[in-house]
Amino acid sequence: MQSFKDNEGHAWHLALTIGKVRQLREKLGLELLNKEHHWQVMNSETDRLAFVFLLVEDQAKELGLDADAFEERLYGDGIADAASIAFLQELQSFFQRLGKRLEAGLTETQIKVMTAAQSQIRELIESGKADLQLKELENEALKQMQLSSGNGSQNSQLSQD
Repeated sequence: MQSFKDNEGHAWHLALTIGKVRQLREKLGLELLNKEHHWQVMNSETDRLAFVFLLVEDQAKELGLDADAFEERLYGDGIADAASIAFLQELQSFFQRLGKRLEAGLTETQIKVMTAAQSQIRELIESGKADLQLKELENEALKQMQLSSGNGSQNSQLSQD
């Protein structure tokens, strides 16, 4: 069983079983034991978070929360990512328990990639490099806009139409 905390500090617990996988398939139309669906879920944060909610739906109801209210609790620095990774960790464990080594290994790789990307982003933000790169992109976009005006490009032609 994997857990994560929301932006109010509430701990949510995820547990996948074959019965839960069947229920999730019926609600979302995605079969976690289907390789194509598994790949889709691993690559879609929206899908992962939909699975997260369905796995904690009973816990949410106890707090009087619907899907929208629960999702509001995922806003904040890294909270949705933590929920998403907790789901993938539970999925990896589920596959291991079923003896599906390939699926477990693919899921583990996805977790490592996501964790590494989050670390790199955090490092860019903390070092100020992200702000610098954003400013450089903004300056380049402004420069491109200035170069394209009045030179017969589509932008200047559109303004004449």
